[in-house]
Amino acid sequence: MAQPTRAMCVFVAVLALARPAAPQVDPAAQAAPVLDNVDLMDLMVKPAYDELQHAVAQPPADRKAWAMLYQKAARLAEIENLLFLRTRAEEARKPEWAAKAARARQAAAEVAAAALLGLRSARPADFDEVRGKFPAVAEACTACHRSFAREAPQIKP
Repeated sequence: MAQPTRAMCVFVAVLALARPAAPQVDPAAQAAPVLDNVDLMDLMVKPAYDELQHAVAQPPADRKAWAMLYQKAARLAEIENLLFLRTRAEEARKPEWAAKAARARQAAAEVAAAALLGLRSARPADFDEVRGKFPAVAEACTACHRSFAREAPQIKP
């Protein structure tokens, strides 16, 4: 009778100490860039920036316009998340790349947050807040281009 009890204790101890097997991840089921950096900028980031730039040119006329402003800012912030999938050739620049991408994403996210507040209350001061945050988006883009692009344009707010 002692032997089955001992075997059960050993079995329970082995189960308690055993690590679960690491899940097998299909490499195709992981995030990976589809576009190269130039195409990402030309096809996604630049058009999203241009739409937001146009949207902040004048105060929204109604709630629908506030909603569109919010969507454009949120879209740009989310598209900028795609920058984190990219790496630069030089390993030493990876931390700088991530920092610049985070700054660009955060600047657009702050415009989106201000636009969402404006969507809720639609006061003139809300647009002033949105408009005041937008230059940080252009500055973040310009800073990244100066660090990594062959041609470093000055992005205009």
